Amino acid sequence: MSKKFLMVTSNFDNWKQDFFINNMSKRNQEYADIHNFEYLEFLDVEQKYRDHPTWLKFKLISDLLDDKTIKEGDTVTQIDADMCIVKKNIEYVTNKSFSYAIDSANTHCMGNFSLKINDWSKNLINLILDDDRYKRLQNHITEHEYFGFKNSFVKDFREQASWYYLAGIKRHSQKSFWKYPNYGWHSNVTEFTEFSLDDLHNNVEILPTKWNVTEVRGESFCTFLINKSKYDETIIRHFAGGQKWRTEWFENEKPNRLELLDVNLFIKSFVPKLKPKTIKKLKSFVKKILKI
Repeated sequence: MSKKFLMVTSNFDNWKQDFFINNMSKRNQEYADIHNFEYLEFLDVEQKYRDHPTWLKFKLISDLLDDKTIKEGDTVTQIDADMCIVKKNIEYVTNKSFSYAIDSANTHCMGNFSLKINDWSKNLINLILDDDRYKRLQNHITEHEYFGFKNSFVKDFREQASWYYLAGIKRHSQKSFWKYPNYGWHSNVTEFTEFSLDDLHNNVEILPTKWNVTEVRGESFCTFLINKSKYDETIIRHFAGGQKWRTEWFENEKPNRLELLDVNLFIKSFVPKLKPKTIKKLKSFVKKILKI
């Protein structure tokens, strides 16, 4: 009989580790018990892999496949350590081979995902972990559309960037990926794109933004609040990008918004934002005019 696994890795070396143990860990175990998941929690993993712990998500799944802990037909749902499962009674199991959400900040986010173990998903894992491909991607330099800098995307966003290349997704978009054909798949096809659109539609399930809420007015910086979702429909709250981790989300499926509201953050979230590279061009133009 196939099994379901809920997997989390937490490797923080500061207050976040205690916060995780006291809040996320308990919630994750509770959620696993409700939905009959086997809970796999990896704390303080000593294994080093590609210089950043987020790569361990797929590496640990690969290791669990190798030692037969996880087998063909099983489902592995992975959530990051900075996430709160808000709605405990909604089960997170993929309906295809691979599920994830396009988050509030408009990324095809690997913060949480669900994998059905089959030939397609095992190939996905192998491609993400392929060392030759990884080395080539490290040296592949692209420009960030919003910030304007050029660097290695895979060094910045690691396993998430690896997925972008596999599915042919452009690095960044101020236009919501929900408004793109095919969710943004094949919006930037390169030599690193492995999956056809048919492959993607047949095997990948894109979940609504409420499954990965990273930006909330008055709680986060909202630099990229591109995909809005209803506050009371949040399924998974993701405390990404240096924002405050809030116990209130563990205490109530719909926290009192006024209690969480940071007025300064709330006001700033409505201020129109110019792209940094646009500001740079304007400064250059002004200097040229003024002959500074």
